[in-house]
Amino acid sequence: MASLKLWGAIAFVCLGLAGCDSDDAASTGGGGSAPTDVTFHRDVEPILQDNCLGCHYDGKIGGFSLATYEEAAPLANLIAAQTEAGLMPPWGAHDTDECHPIRPWKNDLRLSDEEISKLRAWADQGAPEGDPADAPPAYTPPPDGLANRSVELSPAVPSTVSGTSDQFTCVVYDPALTEDKWVDGIHFVAGNPIVAHHALTFRVDRARAEELSGGAPTFPCFGGSPGEIIHVWAPGTQPFELPDDVGIKLTPDQVVVVQMHYHPTGTTTETDTSKIQLRFKAEDPSYEFYVLFPGNAENAEDGLLPGPNDAGPTPEFRIPANVKDHTETMEIAVPNEIFFDIPILMVMAHMHYVGVDLKFEIHRANPPGGQEQDECFLHNPAWDFGWQRFYTFDVPIADLPTAKAGDTLKIRCRYDNTKSNPFVAQALADRNMSEPVEVLLGEETLDEMCLAPVGILVPAGIL
Repeated sequence: MASLKLWGAIAFVCLGLAGCDSDDAASTGGGGSAPTDVTFHRDVEPILQDNCLGCHYDGKIGGFSLATYEEAAPLANLIAAQTEAGLMPPWGAHDTDECHPIRPWKNDLRLSDEEISKLRAWADQGAPEGDPADAPPAYTPPPDGLANRSVELSPAVPSTVSGTSDQFTCVVYDPALTEDKWVDGIHFVAGNPIVAHHALTFRVDRARAEELSGGAPTFPCFGGSPGEIIHVWAPGTQPFELPDDVGIKLTPDQVVVVQMHYHPTGTTTETDTSKIQLRFKAEDPSYEFYVLFPGNAENAEDGLLPGPNDAGPTPEFRIPANVKDHTETMEIAVPNEIFFDIPILMVMAHMHYVGVDLKFEIHRANPPGGQEQDECFLHNPAWDFGWQRFYTFDVPIADLPTAKAGDTLKIRCRYDNTKSNPFVAQALADRNMSEPVEVLLGEETLDEMCLAPVGILVPAGIL
């Protein structure tokens, strides 16, 4: 519903307007020729430093370190298998037979075919150490800091994390502003990287936050959106910095709410006091950053198309129990009242535990110069609720993809509602249930969603 309201707000405004660090090519399938004489220090250690140690380092959530030869060598075959399968490093946006994004991604974590081949060759050759003199400079963890930050917000109370099941806690951070501010940088600093799995940050009206929390500084939450999402963090994520002349407006009547996804150790009780860093712009920007939420259509009027397991002639969002390959497809039209091109800065996939695959594309009715009529923005063919992130296009604002009136956003979501889906099996176990149940659209653990959030740029001050 948030997306419909924002589309409506943009359309309303347009009625009064007159015309209104990045890696290069990456692959997930291997395929490079097998190199010979691969050693840890010369060939493998640089790959691990650049792509793996953000999580797999002492005290980080990866659970084990790969920083030294002694730590990495016993895991050589596991490293090769995980990277060949595209499971590590965790990156959901893939080039597939169905989707070929035409713009590069910012901070792309995927390994090249050559890098994957080196890791496999190293494992197959017995994981030789090589000459320590060939090692790159010693790894230094990136600073958990936003350059030139204006404020760092701490939680009012620590969060406690225990047990064996994942925990979702919303934490309220109050910047206590006395005037409007424009944010152009955000960084989440994990207080306890051992259990902090990922975090979604929202700007929320103060009254709404108090209603949801009952006035408490934290409250349990899962799946739902307490406000407008402005940031997503996962281990290894660098500070989020908007392009020049773009900002996020924060008013005195708003607070920041972070939905924490905690992954307990299963054996210890941990506490967390994660922080949020914000940087304010000195001048008002030309563009304001918003996030739309296309998807979650409940009927044909909202864009839901007929599905393979509908009970009758009317489209319905319904995933039957014990169905392994269920599909829901949605087509959302950009309102005709919008008279300006909307630059799309970033895209994201969102489902729950039954989801396994999401594809997001656009059909342009009248494509502007240089843009394709049909363009696939994102394909996440191995959806994992635990690794949610925005994927940002690494191009100047003038070269960003755009949407305009008459265009159609297309979202296809696939689901596996059987116990062969390990996420379904775990969700059932957590609720003491033995068999899958019919799944509908909703906010709970065993409900589902089909969303493709998009970060857009809108002329500042018109909303």
